Amino acid sequence: MTRLNYVLELIESILKNLNPRVTVREHRIDDDTEYLSVDVIIERDVILRLREYLRGSDIIAYGYYLRIGSYEEWWNNRPHHPEIPTHPHHRHRDGRIEPLTTPSLREFLTHVKRLIQQKSSSASLNP
Repeated sequence: MTRLNYVLELIESILKNLNPRVTVREHRIDDDTEYLSVDVIIERDVILRLREYLRGSDIIAYGYYLRIGSYEEWWNNRPHHPEIPTHPHHRHRDGRIEPLTTPSLREFLTHVKRLIQQKSSSASLNP
């Protein structure tokens, strides 16, 4: 099973009640590396962009992006914030860089689902 298959199954299992529209933008496998780029649209104003680069079964680089209306948040492991205690893992939210203690796609998708449910149950978004 490729990582892409796993990612698509994970999206389906976590976000299935939200009717996600999934587009695989890019997928490459070369020797022991795999790269994937996937877009997910939920409703009109929710967009996810998921990118991962793997060597073997290790995720070497990732970027998970979320936009709900004008709210944006993204998680990644780019090593450009060495001051963060969870370096290189961090998230960008509300113009701040924050530590990211659980840097997994499963946790990101679960977080997204919570935010969407919160948005649906209230008029404002308070992540």
